[in-house]
Amino acid sequence: MRRLAEFVADSLLQTLTAGLTRLPRRPAYWLGARFGDLAYLCLNRRRQVALDNLEIAFGDEKSAAERRAIARAMFRNLGEHLIDFSRMRWLPSDTYLSVVTVEGLERVEQLLARQAGLLMISAHFGSWELASAIALRLEPRMHVIARPLDNPALHRLVDAYRRDSGCHVIPKSRALSASLKALRRGEIVALLMDQSSLRREGIPVPFFGAEAYTSIGPALMALRSGCPVIGVFLVRQGLGKHRLVFSEEIPIQRSGNLQQDIADNTRRFNQLIESYVRTYPDHWFWLHRRWKKR
Repeated sequence: MRRLAEFVADSLLQTLTAGLTRLPRRPAYWLGARFGDLAYLCLNRRRQVALDNLEIAFGDEKSAAERRAIARAMFRNLGEHLIDFSRMRWLPSDTYLSVVTVEGLERVEQLLARQAGLLMISAHFGSWELASAIALRLEPRMHVIARPLDNPALHRLVDAYRRDSGCHVIPKSRALSASLKALRRGEIVALLMDQSSLRREGIPVPFFGAEAYTSIGPALMALRSGCPVIGVFLVRQGLGKHRLVFSEEIPIQRSGNLQQDIADNTRRFNQLIESYVRTYPDHWFWLHRRWKKR
């Protein structure tokens, strides 16, 4: 019975994504935005989580009406993210090159020339799953650190897309050792580091001025491997169009005091993510309880 249920779930998701791909671009993204509007209206608890997070982050910087507008726009972006993912999942891989312009690729090539590996940090920002396809633009092997999604059928679908894009998926349970090996081979490791971490895996670091438990994994990888670190973010540029931005190299502090270096570098990583979220607040996934007590 379990296998039958998994087969039905997989078939429904495959049918949905394939069907969305066949729609013309404008109707498809109109439908995605309406999915977002419906979710905003119906998912009361999730909507409140987003509004609570926005109040923590912006406080009096933005009015209640402005925060509601950001939350609603975020839900619409999530609906459009579904369309983005569906179209990229089923269309040829070279489609990525036609819908995503790249900014800062020369920085990546210069850093890779050091042959010290490269760590890319990012967040649940924009259509973040499409960022896996950056492997199509880069020569060294790219690894993506990911934990299993809560929905098994959705996890299988997303995992297949990542692998089809040329990425090797590293399970979060063994991320540190596998990532260090990849970096020391001169390869690329990418991860999202914007969600609340368990106390044993993270440290409290300011994010929008409020302490948030943040994974120490990226800082440890950089310190132990000696690799350079950059940020990568996908910015929406209209219906089905995106700009992939590679940041400047993030300076890594190596003072010799491991605990202090972990804290300082983790803080720098958070600051970069915050700068993009401040610039494009409707792009970030405000539905996660980022500042929850652990």
